[in-house]
Amino acid sequence: MTATEVDGVAVIADEPREAPFRDKAGNVVYQPQTRVLTLANGTIVYGCLHCSYTSANPNSVRPHLARHNSRRKTNGHGPDSSLNLPLAELMDRLDKLAAVTEDRDAWKARALNAERRLKQLRTALGVRE
Repeated sequence: MTATEVDGVAVIADEPREAPFRDKAGNVVYQPQTRVLTLANGTIVYGCLHCSYTSANPNSVRPHLARHNSRRKTNGHGPDSSLNLPLAELMDRLDKLAAVTEDRDAWKARALNAERRLKQLRTALGVRE
């Protein structure tokens, strides 16, 4: 969602920003998350694809995009935090976690048993590790 207006002036065109460099073959590279917004009064500003952030400086949008990075840590209180989920979804996630943990424990037991048997075979065959 990019801005639909900037300082009360309507956005009439929204296009991806052309990068200031070319790829190895000389082709144009686009920065699709940075938008070139043409306003009704002819002014050009740059905006974020994900929100209504805009700036006259095209280089200020790229650092802003870090705010939308889903891998960013939220300290447990961000919008994607488990603290903000409904109880039913939390219980569903807990059930899935229990199933994954149970599966992991079963595979771990199998792996330990296989290692024990392999050690027994090596000992019986006289093979040193």
